[in-house]
Amino acid sequence: MGSADRPGRFRRILDIVGAAVAALLAFTAVPAVLVGVVGNPLTGGLGHAWRPLARDALCLLVLAAWVAWAACCAQLLRAVVAHVRSGEVGVRQGSSVLDRVAARIAFGVLALTSLGAPLSLAAGAASPPAGHAPGTSLTAAVPVGTLGAAVAVSGPTYAVQRGDTLWRIADEVLGDGADWTSLAALNLGHDVGGGARFVDPDRLREGWRLRLPPDAGRPSGDRDSDTYTRPTAKGPHSEPDGHLPELIALGLGSLACAALARRAGSRRRMGMQFTGEAVLPTVSSESALDTATLLQRFQGVPALHSFEAANCLLGHSLQNRTSVPPVRAICVSDSGVTFCFAAPHPNDPPAGFAHVKDGAGWHVGHAALDGHDLSFPYLPVVLPIGDNAEGTWLVPLEPGDVLPVLGESAPALWRAARAAVGSWAWSEMILVAEDPEDAALRAEAAADPFLARRVLFCGDPASLPPGLAARCAVVTMDPVAASDLTVLVDRQAATMHPMGQVLRPHLQSVETAEQIAELMAQPAEEDRAPVIPVVHQDWDDAEGVGVALAPGVVEVRLLTMTPRLEGLQHDLPPNRARRAVELVAYLALHQPDVITSDRLRTRVLGSSDADAASKTLFNIAYAARRAMGVDEDGAPLFPAGTRHGLYQLSPQVTVDVQRAVALATAAKAQTDPAAAIAYFRAALSLVEGEPLANALSGYAWWEAEGHGGRVAAVLVDAACVMAALACDSGRFDLARWGLEQARIVEPYSETLSRSAMQLAAAEGDADRLRLEWRECQRLVDALDPGGSPSARTESLYGELSRRVLVGAAPPRRDERDSSD
Repeated sequence: MGSADRPGRFRRILDIVGAAVAALLAFTAVPAVLVGVVGNPLTGGLGHAWRPLARDALCLLVLAAWVAWAACCAQLLRAVVAHVRSGEVGVRQGSSVLDRVAARIAFGVLALTSLGAPLSLAAGAASPPAGHAPGTSLTAAVPVGTLGAAVAVSGPTYAVQRGDTLWRIADEVLGDGADWTSLAALNLGHDVGGGARFVDPDRLREGWRLRLPPDAGRPSGDRDSDTYTRPTAKGPHSEPDGHLPELIALGLGSLACAALARRAGSRRRMGMQFTGEAVLPTVSSESALDTATLLQRFQGVPALHSFEAANCLLGHSLQNRTSVPPVRAICVSDSGVTFCFAAPHPNDPPAGFAHVKDGAGWHVGHAALDGHDLSFPYLPVVLPIGDNAEGTWLVPLEPGDVLPVLGESAPALWRAARAAVGSWAWSEMILVAEDPEDAALRAEAAADPFLARRVLFCGDPASLPPGLAARCAVVTMDPVAASDLTVLVDRQAATMHPMGQVLRPHLQSVETAEQIAELMAQPAEEDRAPVIPVVHQDWDDAEGVGVALAPGVVEVRLLTMTPRLEGLQHDLPPNRARRAVELVAYLALHQPDVITSDRLRTRVLGSSDADAASKTLFNIAYAARRAMGVDEDGAPLFPAGTRHGLYQLSPQVTVDVQRAVALATAAKAQTDPAAAIAYFRAALSLVEGEPLANALSGYAWWEAEGHGGRVAAVLVDAACVMAALACDSGRFDLARWGLEQARIVEPYSETLSRSAMQLAAAEGDADRLRLEWRECQRLVDALDPGGSPSARTESLYGELSRRVLVGAAPPRRDERDSSD
């Protein structure tokens, strides 16, 4: 331990000594005094030679003193247990002496035993100590590395050391730094010791215990232990803080990346869910697809939900309060979300929140935010600024606020913040403008304040008319007077004044901002492209399914929970099996295109180190090539890459996704309904489970490039057409099976709901019809909170309900098609 750590170590020793002294005073000193002063409660102490009446009265008082001490000890023990279970060793403002003593004793229990972490795992993440200051670490009072509390999990774990990143751990333990996403999938959202919850893949703390895959390779020196550690390097600069390379490339933090990934995914899905045609917005540039792949790796980061849920919980709690403190900054950390004020606020915090720093902030733990709805944000306009060891820092702006962002990197910070502001769950409530003459800006300013969107303007506040400036939150790069906060930023750091927080700033390049804007833009109607491709194949209808529609020598199975390769001549090496399957899957999905090694390194391997990635690509491709073997002519099914780094598979390597598309296309070309049903059934039978559900890492390109949306659209269309054909022939069970198969791939489709309602009406099952309608409402609300099924679906339900009630015969298929 270096000299810089000695004051902290000495302070922790004093804390442990204080805990021991508090326990001795409470449980030993008090009874000793009682024994010495008043004696045994049954025989009396002082006054034992008094007259009987006086002596008996004194005995009663002695007994009452002992009962009072026992009751106090019971309350103290309950308080200690509560502190230990929650991991909270601080005290809140106004706490009693008993609670302060309990908190001190609890620290000793946590520090001297391994009891703390298992109990805190059962209790959930705790609130931070009340003495937390905005300029200090939220977990400083709970030194996780010192407590060394073991995480109660089965299987191998890794003990985080100072300077570790998920990339570094994955490179050390899994042999591939780009495989950090598998570690993130195992640990995000879980408690990692000391009452902390792992919510941000870019931030680790010394002493945390991370779960590892069961087949993780052991670093040298750890052959006989299930807890892996990395040898600590020597020297003052041997453990530099690092960040995930994807975040460095994107110029963002994990929280903003998660919001953008969610919005990009919603953009890909909305065209198919709420329109009559199965269409998908197209992304033209390869660079935008590369960016989408990077963003996809942060899909579902828990820090995003915690921030949004805390904001909405605060808004719901304060909607009827008249005295509300202005929030200066927000910090999302491993212990929860903290709303920092400019000055202490005397009022009690809302339910679920706790005072920090003598009332200068409110904190809510992650456990209190689980399952909370995102409905009414207290602060709609929130800009992420950067992060430090404490957490991710964001600045909220109210109408009329002015935030100066000054320094050489101010434009880069604004680009990163603007992308995030438009991606929160409530982004439809915000208008971002940079032109004071923008018609939309003036329209919002003239609208009813209760109905208008919140406006965020970037530019000179003097360029806005006075009435308009009062309605806008302003970010400016001009040296003007700040409302409450000023941000100074260069390429190395961002400083929030007057708070004194020094952060790693989120700085985004012009090129990355353009690529993200392309991903997030809503395309014009004419730019929407059908996702059901026309597959031109030669087959003989009399002979049935031709070679092009049958599986090849090696088949890639992606319409299943765990992707795999079928037909291998040799087993894949266990340490390269997952990446080899992903590599072959990517190449198979892009046949007959030739794929460059640069694209494979970027989208499949995800490595920022070109040299290391080239070596990794060579090793994985070699392992796949050897396992796949050769065809009947002796040609390799996975030929070696060319000297220019180009890769392509043999045509005899097929993928179930393309075969499903080909079979569905063949079905629609049939004139015989029985033959069409057979082709549709063959396509839908390829679905074994939710695609890639068990893939903990990799496959970010699957959604980023739109493969998931395309095959979902194909199978939804196939299921609906087959259901109509099957209903005409009275095969209701087959129709229902096809719809359920399609729902495995696309559970939120209104098109499937309409077909299911039509199927229920054809059977004359009114209960089933109502059940499908309620399920459709639930799914639409889950995808778009507060939304409702489209007018087309609602009209169909009304028509089918009337038809079933009056017992009218179902329409013929051509009539259904015309109505759809």
